[in-house]
Amino acid sequence: INNPLLGIMSHLEMELKDAIDEERRSEIDGCIEGAKRISSAVRGLLNYARPGPLLINKVNLDRLVGETVNFLEHQPMFRKITLQKCIPADLPQISADANQLSQVLMNLLLNAAQAMPEGGTITIASEKVKFDESIEIVVCDTGQGIPADILPHVFEPFFTTKRGKGTGLGLSISQAYIRSHGGDIRVNSLPGQGTTVRFTLPIRQEGRSPID
Repeated sequence: INNPLLGIMSHLEMELKDAIDEERRSEIDGCIEGAKRISSAVRGLLNYARPGPLLINKVNLDRLVGETVNFLEHQPMFRKITLQKCIPADLPQISADANQLSQVLMNLLLNAAQAMPEGGTITIASEKVKFDESIEIVVCDTGQGIPADILPHVFEPFFTTKRGKGTGLGLSISQAYIRSHGGDIRVNSLPGQGTTVRFTLPIRQEGRSPID
């Protein structure tokens, strides 16, 4: 799919350069955006079905969450949203793929923001799990919440309530990434009372040495 799609997009971009009429330019722009959505869906499906090999590094969660928050808080959809970070200073570093973990956080924060079009608060917290060599990360929002009949389906590929927006793969990919680390992810929500996503990750990846 991606190979012919690349040819289509290249041709459309050439057409756009030569187009003078504003209506024609608008039509070509629409086609390019549609092609980009197809490409995004294909990439998401590949990430879900066949996650890449883990590149294990020592990850400082406070720094990783801070970088993700700094990147997102200036985006237009976060203008009315307060992002709170509650990561203990003594939280141990974990062995993980920083890119995959950053993508999980990004997906969860974007989902939370989309549930709060009028604004609200998103809290990202973490702590070591008692009596276990693992870390729990919690993303909690004050948004619209998820109806009980929808909640069991949120991790299903392509399941989405956002008509015309997104691919419905964000949580599916996040679950795949967390499981590839030997962790677990779950969602609790009540309509009108917000949503809480919790995921756990082992502190160390057994049999996998971190890359220096």
